[in-house]
Amino acid sequence: MRYMRKIDDSEVLLVSYYNVLFYIVFKVRLEEYKRDVLVGQINSGEKMMMKDIYRWCKRHQVPVMTKFIYRRDFSIVANIWNFYSYCRFKWEIKWE
Repeated sequence: MRYMRKIDDSEVLLVSYYNVLFYIVFKVRLEEYKRDVLVGQINSGEKMMMKDIYRWCKRHQVPVMTKFIYRRDFSIVANIWNFYSYCRFKWEIKWE
């Protein structure tokens, strides 16, 4: 997890899940509690899949964007499998 600051009083939390980056946008003074809850869940070791992270954000009305990245530290087969999983995830959330 990494934090990045934006100018418009928003904070972007960057969560990586294998090859997928989740950019989760929190309003600085209004949604700090939501951010702390999500960070606490992740840091406690609670198992969260891509859908769980996405659904948590939608349920709490927090904007989220995803991006797939190729990771050189993974094998080609792992990257292909993770890309397939990401595409399946995107397709499933599109049809929910």
